[in-house]
Amino acid sequence: MKNLTKQSQKTYYRIQLKSRQSGSRFPSLKSISKLLDELNIENQLDEWSETKWRENGLCYHTSGGGTYYGWRLRIPKNRMEMISTDSYYSWNTYHYAMELERLIKESTKIKC
Repeated sequence: MKNLTKQSQKTYYRIQLKSRQSGSRFPSLKSISKLLDELNIENQLDEWSETKWRENGLCYHTSGGGTYYGWRLRIPKNRMEMISTDSYYSWNTYHYAMELERLIKESTKIKC
């Protein structure tokens, strides 16, 4: 991955690390989108918000309030969608990292 900026190299390294060690930090969706752009992998990054609701239909309020703001990253090639406000987002980052690493390796293969 020679032609990547320093920041994208770091992002890719953190993806690799996360796919091997579930305790390491997952890069932000913004930095992943920049990495994918540099690798010419189609993706779409959107600002995202959602309101959490209780089972009884009332708005779920915590100390942070009922509306949560974050990002949504969609990658059409492998039908992947990551939403940072999802309840299990942090739990799933290990699997996202494995899938991203596979996609990047597959997309950057030199074909003879």
